[in-house]
Amino acid sequence: ASRDLALKARELDPDIPDDHKIILKQSYRLPRAIQQFAGTLIRQVARRQEKVYLPRAEMGVVERVSVGSYKSPEYYLLKSAEAHIERGETVMFLASCAFMLTPIMAVLRKNGIPFHNPYRRSNGYWNPLRLGKAGSSANRVLALLESQASDRLWTFGEVAAWTELMVDGIFATGAKQRIAARNANVPVTIGDLVETFTAAAMDSLIVACDGGRRDLVQWWSSRLVPQARNQVAFPAEVAAAHGTGALIETPQVVVGTIHSVKGGQADIVYLFPDLSRAGDESFIGGGAGRDAVIRLFYVGATRARQKLYICQGETPRSMSF
Repeated sequence: ASRDLALKARELDPDIPDDHKIILKQSYRLPRAIQQFAGTLIRQVARRQEKVYLPRAEMGVVERVSVGSYKSPEYYLLKSAEAHIERGETVMFLASCAFMLTPIMAVLRKNGIPFHNPYRRSNGYWNPLRLGKAGSSANRVLALLESQASDRLWTFGEVAAWTELMVDGIFATGAKQRIAARNANVPVTIGDLVETFTAAAMDSLIVACDGGRRDLVQWWSSRLVPQARNQVAFPAEVAAAHGTGALIETPQVVVGTIHSVKGGQADIVYLFPDLSRAGDESFIGGGAGRDAVIRLFYVGATRARQKLYICQGETPRSMSF
């Protein structure tokens, strides 16, 4: 960390000749209010190249939230975010450290709101709905609900996907082996399903299918082996609430550390101002460490195209903007 700060301190030394400097004077992201806020922030940095750039014509909004910190996002922050999502706007939740984003991810999961981090695609923690692997939870939910989405019975491959983690007590003898032996692309028949499940399980499956996707998801989830239930809970709730398209479409919500989204943008940004103990020590220490913290939050603030929410600080170790 000390090496990184030292490099930042020297980033303007030796100075670059004026005829080698190219400064983009027009911002195509920031409206006036957010550009003004960000400019006031970055001018607190001791060592920087002064830059003049123009905002977009729109005014934009910077709102300081009086209720809602990274530890308590389930009331005002969630409700306001849901309103933006309903209007078709994209939303970012940003913090300086990953652990500060755990509460908002828990709230999004609980409410079946899809989220991702497109700048960390390989990380399942940030991308719980990714469909890459055939055995992923989202893939299993898609396979289960295919009969609802396309108004047809499943293929043997789809049945194999959503039955793999179900408890053994609902299957007829040898059912899973028979499913695995069939061509994955061949459609199943009612007769095939009757041979797959016990009579009681088949009757309840028919009732669940008639009830719609939420009933079918609940029927399936309640019959999974215990260790699989938490794994499928989020994609299952997303699909039950919003349909299978919500598992396929790009989520409107991005959750990530400020470092992870550098270069990204969203219509609406929620910025948590809290610092870790190490970040607070760097800021208090002044010099390059303080500049690095200011630059970090400048990056966070400048991801917003329309509105920036400055959330409430949770501890004394938070930036005062």
